[in-house]
Amino acid sequence: MTVTDSRQGPGTLTLGTLTGAGCQMSNVKLVPSQDSEDGTPTLCEPNPAPLVTESWSLEGTAVQDWEKSDGFVEFCRLNSGNTVSFEWVPNSTLFPKPTFSGSCQVRAVEFGGAIGVQNTTEFSFPVVGALTRTEV
Repeated sequence: MTVTDSRQGPGTLTLGTLTGAGCQMSNVKLVPSQDSEDGTPTLCEPNPAPLVTESWSLEGTAVQDWEKSDGFVEFCRLNSGNTVSFEWVPNSTLFPKPTFSGSCQVRAVEFGGAIGVQNTTEFSFPVVGALTRTEV
């Protein structure tokens, strides 16, 4: 098997009605998380496999744009707690290009920080329901 070096960019990220979110992103990723608990032993299966539940979150780092009323930071503040659709294309130059989509619950993000420098903020939005991969 040969090495595949997958790199992001140029790409896009759409969050609900916020279509230009990708321009603010310096880092975007989908992160899995697994919770497990021991299965219940029975006479037929005294050593059952653990019961595993998997969930995902859309995470990343955004350059702050708090002065814009239609920017990422304000979108997150206004939509905190709301579930919105998302579509992430990590690299739009590929053919076919992998596209990840679903719904996520927006959370407010921090803004502000050091004076006179470009500030960034971390975000983590839980994916609600199924995560879909398509290739266009």
